[in-house]
This record gives sequence, structure tokens and C-alpha cells, in this order.
Amino acid sequence: MTTRWTGPAASLRYSTLRAEQDGRVLTVSVTDPPYNYMTAAMQDDVIRLVDAVETDPGVGAVVVTGGVPGRFVTHYDITDLLGAAERSPNLPSAVTSALVRATTLLARAGGDRVGAAIRRTSLGDLYRLARFHHALERILRSPAVWIGAIDGPCGGGGLEMSAFFDLRFCSETATFLLPELSIGLSTTFGGQRLARLVGPSRALEVMLESRAYSASEAREYGLADGVVPGGELTEHVHERATRYARRPREVVAVQKRIFHDVDRDTAARGLLRESIAQSIGLGRMRTRAALRRWLRLQDASGDSTFLTDPRPWAEGTAADLVGS
Repeated sequence: MTTRWTGPAASLRYSTLRAEQDGRVLTVSVTDPPYNYMTAAMQDDVIRLVDAVETDPGVGAVVVTGGVPGRFVTHYDITDLLGAAERSPNLPSAVTSALVRATTLLARAGGDRVGAAIRRTSLGDLYRLARFHHALERILRSPAVWIGAIDGPCGGGGLEMSAFFDLRFCSETATFLLPELSIGLSTTFGGQRLARLVGPSRALEVMLESRAYSASEAREYGLADGVVPGGELTEHVHERATRYARRPREVVAVQKRIFHDVDRDTAARGLLRESIAQSIGLGRMRTRAALRRWLRLQDASGDSTFLTDPRPWAEGTAADLVGS
């Protein structure tokens, strides 16, 4: 018998997440209709969620799923991304690198007052991304077990975020996509984790292909830990989460540190490198042109052109990124 109640993590108000607690399992539904694009607001919500779970002794497992039918997290909102690109000064790479490093240090050390001040400056986007990076690192050391229940498209930032979960299960109709290279960008925060999950060669292949991989391919590659018939996904993941939530939080945290701390310094450096590469990429004129091209080709309904017309992006003909 389970008891539904609302602990500190479930009682927080989120703008893009819905949280419901059943016993020691917190189910978090990513809900930003109609297409569940990742946004700055979603990243802020995830930061607050990680903070809350870390200090809530009543949560033993977190299940993250899509709250829009048939969607997990499609990918990062291209409109948001273009806005960040146009706000980014076109600076020399060395200057951009120095700014990212300084902002990362402030994000880790600064308090709420410092953060609020930085968010009002041109470094606001970098500061939020650095805080999101830190939240993802903390999932790897969280006392709760984090499980992704993936149904529908899981792409870009959604796939990168899921790489930080302890386990990922998907429905038979789920798809996995890393389209960044097709618009002239590198990964923003999940590249290193993906390489650890599937190996560097396959991680690079997935990015070079820039196409949707099926659930069975994701299972074969290691992006998913299991494929479950769609109607059974929620029950399957909840049953596992209920069992895993009975493990003592403090011991789970220690065990996760044992597994991950060997790479901890490397992970921090890797996230910093991804942030620098992304910032430099957003400053390139060809990348900005590719983002504008994406928006022009976007389906009138607002759905992702990576889903409605994927072929030109996979073939590399949608935008000229090499000056041919």
C-alpha cells in the first residue's frame, strides 16, 4: 500500500514541471505544451528540483517523464537559442573562454544576491547555464535514484539531461536525436556523459548523423537501459522506483560517489569545455544564420523541423555551415 503525500520537493511551485509524490517516489512530469521544448525556465525549474530533492529525506527516487502526451523533451527551444546567440557578443575565443570560466566560478560560489545581479547583465545566460551544469553534476551524487521514463522524442538538451540520470527506460515509440552539429553547435552539457554511456565513437556517430534513433537502437547503443511497451512504461518505471526508493539515501549517495567521483574533476572540466564551445559557437555568424533558417522552415504549428522535415538537416543541406 502506498501513501500519497506532499513533501518539500513536491510542494514547490514550478513553471514547467508537475511534481507528485507517491510514498518515497517523486514523479516529475515535464510540462511545457505543446511541444515540450527545453527553455531557460525549464532549466531554472530543474535547478530548484535538484536543490529540493537533495534536502528532502522523504524522496528515495525521482522519476522524470514527459507531461505532454507523446513527448519527453523534444530539444532546446530554437527561438530561445537564437535569442541567446543574438545577445552574445562576438568576442575572440580567448575572451569568451575567460568570461565563461569566471561566470562558472561565480555560479558555484556566489549567493542569491550575486546571482540576481549577474542575471541582469549580459552574462545572465552564461550564469544560468553554469548553475544548470552544477545541478546536473549533483544528480550524479544525489541521495535519490533518478530514473528517466522516456516516451516520444528525446532530443538535444533533453537527451543530454537524461544522460545524467541513473537509469533511462523508454517506450517502443521513443526516439533519440542529437541535431546540434546540423545547426553549427556542439553539445551544451551532456557530451561527456554520452561518451561514457555509449563510447566516444558512437556518441560522435549519433551527432554526425543528426537523425532520430529508434528505441531499439538506443537500447543497443546504451542510451536506454530498457525498452518497454508504451502502455506499460509508467507502471514498469514506478515499480522499479518504488523498490529502489527503499534503499537508504545516505548509502545510495555514497555508492554513487564511489562510481562517479573517479571522473568528478574530469566531469567539471568537461562541462566547462562544453560551455565554452557553445558560447563560441553561438557567436558565429553561420550558426546564427542556421538558427534563423531553422525558424523559417519550422512547421506552421510550431513543431520541430527536426521531426517534421528531418532529411535536409541530417544530410547537411538545410544550412551552409562550411562556406561551400
